[in-house]
Amino acid sequence: MTLSLRTALAPLLITTAAVITTAAVPARAGDAAPVAVVVQGAPPPRSASETVRERAEVRAAPHRTASDVLQLVPGVFAAQHSGEGKAHQIFFRGFDAVHGQDLEIWVAGAPVNEVSNVHGQGYADLHFVMPEVIRELRAQPGSYDPRQGDFAVAGTVRLELGYDEPGITATASAGSFGARRLFLAYHPEHADETTFAAFEAYTTDGFGPARAASRTSAIAQGVYEPLAGVRARVMVSAFASRFGSAGVLRLDDLEAGKVDRFASYDPDQGGDSSRAQLVVDLRSSGGDAARGEGLSLAPFVVLRALRLRSNFTGYLTDPTSGDATQQLNEAITAGATASYRLRFPVLSDRDTFEAGIVARTDWIEQSQRRLAAVDGRPTATLVDAKVRATDLAGYLDASIRPARRVTVRGGLRADGLAYQVVDHAGEGAQARSAQGVHVGGKGTIDVTLLPGLHALASVGQGFRSPQARSLGEGERTPFTRALSAEAGLRYADELVRASAALFHARLSEDLVFDEAIGRNEPVPATARTGVALDAVARPAPWLVSSVGLTYTRAAFTAAGGRYAAGDLLPFVPQVVARADLAVTPRLGALFGRRLEARAGAGVTLLHGRPLPYGELGLDVYNLLDAAWFDGEFVYPSSFTRGAAPDLLPARHVTVGAPRSFLVSLSLFLG
Repeated sequence: MTLSLRTALAPLLITTAAVITTAAVPARAGDAAPVAVVVQGAPPPRSASETVRERAEVRAAPHRTASDVLQLVPGVFAAQHSGEGKAHQIFFRGFDAVHGQDLEIWVAGAPVNEVSNVHGQGYADLHFVMPEVIRELRAQPGSYDPRQGDFAVAGTVRLELGYDEPGITATASAGSFGARRLFLAYHPEHADETTFAAFEAYTTDGFGPARAASRTSAIAQGVYEPLAGVRARVMVSAFASRFGSAGVLRLDDLEAGKVDRFASYDPDQGGDSSRAQLVVDLRSSGGDAARGEGLSLAPFVVLRALRLRSNFTGYLTDPTSGDATQQLNEAITAGATASYRLRFPVLSDRDTFEAGIVARTDWIEQSQRRLAAVDGRPTATLVDAKVRATDLAGYLDASIRPARRVTVRGGLRADGLAYQVVDHAGEGAQARSAQGVHVGGKGTIDVTLLPGLHALASVGQGFRSPQARSLGEGERTPFTRALSAEAGLRYADELVRASAALFHARLSEDLVFDEAIGRNEPVPATARTGVALDAVARPAPWLVSSVGLTYTRAAFTAAGGRYAAGDLLPFVPQVVARADLAVTPRLGALFGRRLEARAGAGVTLLHGRPLPYGELGLDVYNLLDAAWFDGEFVYPSSFTRGAAPDLLPARHVTVGAPRSFLVSLSLFLG
């Protein structure tokens, strides 16, 4: 039986949960059957603030989506203001990563960010991942690891999948506004948790016009040993969704009572999304596996499709037909990662070296058209293009111990990016190509001060690739270049993990959302400076807690357009705090199964968002039924057809969900 209480109050978000569940293990330890376990050592941290959240911390509070889980990383806040099926907007340590442009995301060995997506560079939709199957979240702020590549500007997040409840799990949920969810999972009793299959079906009528949504997702993963000394992991998944979007409301209309807070100026907004992928991860002990030597090869293929219809400005651009736009983006991504690691004594017998390659190519078809408000016919073609993007990268990484308490880690990464574009938006098809190389160095010094206490200093160069359509014929590919640095302390023992760090990052240019065209556009150079604190404690087997706090000042360092040097970046929260607590006491045994309870709570606090120009279970969302906004924007608009456009900037909001309930019943069939 599960009881969860959640409020969604801006800027304070609270999630609480209380659970009674039976664990699929015998009540007596002596009756336990042997379970095959694969043990892999965690890679050494590349910065003081590198964060790991394991299954216990992930399960501390309920999460509706995998993007919700990202908020366990100190400095991350995820918002969803355009329907339940669209990728979340992600803020991370002073970066408005929008839908992923500044945050490199990998799931089970496959890249999630989409190159040159028509809605936004780096678009990353995580709806295909059920929160229940996330076994580990690892976040690497900055760009201090040679394995980090395109989009690793604010950092990199990697999700590893697994499910540890043996047998069959079936959970059915129903709640407010027609919300219904079915979750099914299977995990072989004697297999490692990385072998599992899971299915999710979710639908809701929404809490107002144009807010209905539905999605289905399936993930299967298996780990095998086809040959002696070779471990193979195969992951396959498929996902599809359809969703409505109410869009924005002018705040002055809302405050004057001209519109209801759950109304929509254009109920035809929304879209659909799908994803299918395959990952094969092969690892071989090419040398002495116990000494960390080995070869890995992981090919992947991803098929993606996205359709979005939105209208942010009403009739500002076209007073007669309206400004609604439809964006279409279809992509096939194929590639592989490969590496070889060996020990090679230079200054100590613990010195290691690694060489690796990352190859990726994308075939993309995309369009953006303005649609008439009355009949939906296209009135203007803004984008109509085919793109071929290729990223070939190689890196060298080393870990050397020049002294007993000192370790130096780092290396070099080179990315060669090539683009071919056929643009049909103008008169006739225009073909052009561009190519360029980015070389970045990464380095970390790790000094052991006391047992478990380390001081780390890191520096690294990262980059974000450009939108392919913006490149001219024969142009040397321009990159958004990032330089980041960090210094701090880390401590870890059997009960506590904690870190404190100061960080600074500079970008050669940036991207900010432009409401008039519905996508991100270039703005001048920016910088972020701040502090990050993190702590995870497990003082008892039945108690786990985690706390993260980040303060960041994000500002322009150059002037351009409507921004001046020193202006704060719009929409980016300066303070992000998150705390999670879970208590899981063992109550005894029931029907030969262990009986335990779980009570958990999660709290997220936001402060300072600058605006431009200024199981049987019950989930309760927005417990106090507070009126809150999950998105705020400032720009000119006109939502009255035929009226003279109002060119003065106005505040626009997307309204957060009201109080809602979700009741769940779970069955575990071992």
